[in-house]
Amino acid sequence: MRRKNRIFWLFGRRKRCTIPLIVLIASILGMSWWIAEFSSKVLLPPPPPDQNLDHLRRNRSLKYYISKIQLLIEPSSSPCDGVEEVPIIVLVTSPPTRFEQRSAIRSTWAKHQPTYFVLGLDGPSVDEQLVDNYVEAKQHGDLVIFDFQEHYQNLTLKTALMLQWTLDRCPQAEFLFKTDDDVFVNPWTLKKVVRDNKDAQLLGYSINDTYLHRDAYSKWYIPRWLCPDDFVSGYLSGTGYFISVEYIKKLLTAATYVPLVNIEDIYFTYLVAKRYLRLTLSHDRRLSPKKPWFLFGCVYWHLATAHNISPEELASIWPKIEDIAKESYTRKEICKYYEFLSSDLFLY
Repeated sequence: MRRKNRIFWLFGRRKRCTIPLIVLIASILGMSWWIAEFSSKVLLPPPPPDQNLDHLRRNRSLKYYISKIQLLIEPSSSPCDGVEEVPIIVLVTSPPTRFEQRSAIRSTWAKHQPTYFVLGLDGPSVDEQLVDNYVEAKQHGDLVIFDFQEHYQNLTLKTALMLQWTLDRCPQAEFLFKTDDDVFVNPWTLKKVVRDNKDAQLLGYSINDTYLHRDAYSKWYIPRWLCPDDFVSGYLSGTGYFISVEYIKKLLTAATYVPLVNIEDIYFTYLVAKRYLRLTLSHDRRLSPKKPWFLFGCVYWHLATAHNISPEELASIWPKIEDIAKESYTRKEICKYYEFLSSDLFLY
């Protein structure tokens, strides 16, 4: 009898524990499902960015696209007007909304070097943006605006437009320097680079024996259907390179026979210039696509360019560069012992 009562007692106790146990198990399972769902959203990569390349499946003729793009705004006058020779003309690629970057450049290195900004059209309110850029163009007289969509994947088209504009508006220039609006330019060292490479056809920071980016998440993604060759023997970094103006017409003519690729430095300096025309790509490490670890004026003084520079960084370093430039007229060996710190070893 006691044994039977004990069995009933155990059964009754187990029954009372069943409901909380079921609730606990259900809670654990529910929490596990929520963690799995959350992890899948956080840990799994997002879909690849829209590379906006579908139009190149239909047509890869540079001439076709360029012929349809209209010039909307350009300076009414330039330093090229009525001048027999212009050593360097600088064209800067810049999206329409980056007012702060252009302002920083105007107040620093562009004061010492003829510089123009090349823009497309951007954003859902193109008309409003264009009005702002029109006011900016009237105020500063240094904007060249074309009627095409501003997009990183359209940078090849923008570069072609820059070449054509230079050929039309400043054919007497010795060199075109193409660069970006996040690049620090040292006009004094830039001129030294030109003097040291007077016979260069294309001149920049050479990147040799590399592979194209096949990752769809990469900013520099080139699908294999655009360029089947994985390996590139050498090209010039698009952050800043020189083109001898006497070769611009040859480049544009040759480009009508070379199918478009979305990455402009690969297209113009490798596919068109090096592989098709067999032009020489000259290397000068002072045209750096990196920037110094050390924010010393004397380190920047030994560079012609530095990349990924914010407007704030540019405003901070520029007074030091101007002071060094003034001293350099009397002290030829200025910043001599800092040159080592401007080598690639100390850049990133």
